[in-house]
Amino acid sequence: MAPNRAERFQVMTRVLLELSNRRAYIGNTVNVSASGVYFEIGYPPNQLEIEEIGLFHLMPLIMRNVLPCQVARLTPTGIAVHFLDTPPAGLTSKLIVQPFPT
Repeated sequence: MAPNRAERFQVMTRVLLELSNRRAYIGNTVNVSASGVYFEIGYPPNQLEIEEIGLFHLMPLIMRNVLPCQVARLTPTGIAVHFLDTPPAGLTSKLIVQPFPT
């Protein structure tokens, strides 16, 4: 019997997947669950591997919205990530985030 999947919600928001070597993928979410997200980037996610570790950002980029994640599935135009409970040692964002003007 297959394990129960977490309930999915259709939510549309802009996201960014930050990876090592200054690689990043920007796209729009298709569905979201408590355990992960599937988002469309609109082109093949070349140079990306299953199980690769990264940081998942909601946009606009605000540092409190960063979640460590692992690539779980690749499609011809999208990426599914699984959220990690704890970030691996040394995993920090390389993005520079400017605060909103007050």
